[in-house]
Amino acid sequence: MATVETTLGMSRCNPWNLKQFHIPWLGESATDAQVADGGELSFITMDLGIRAGIKLCYTYQARGWNSPVAFITRFSPPPENPTTQYIQNVSTWTGFRWDASLDFHDPKILIPWARAIWRQEQGAAAQVILTSDILAAKAMADGEGAPDGEGTP
Repeated sequence: MATVETTLGMSRCNPWNLKQFHIPWLGESATDAQVADGGELSFITMDLGIRAGIKLCYTYQARGWNSPVAFITRFSPPPENPTTQYIQNVSTWTGFRWDASLDFHDPKILIPWARAIWRQEQGAAAQVILTSDILAAKAMADGEGAPDGEGTP
């Protein structure tokens, strides 16, 4: 059986490869070096890393960036990334048209969307994340099951 190498994003419990943008995410454990260089964040658990990305999906949807082209162009901008290929990959893997308006609150949309983003960001390493992990993180993002005393984002 072939082994799958872990990625930096997976080892940091950040399958979305979210970067530090001065948003104090629940469960964030970024080091000063990560913050200083705008690097990818670390989270204390995978659930909290997944939750942060789901909250970002909700924010993007509220701002009208909920089509694959609008989301990915904002999430993975062209000057730094192969954005056109990213959009094509995610659209192919999810079956969602590049211009479709997506409702990230719907698990039937969110789950394949998250898996496709993680596949692009982490490759095969992201396959270890279970659907139950996504649903648990979604419940936290929706305000259910959040640790006592913890706020958002």
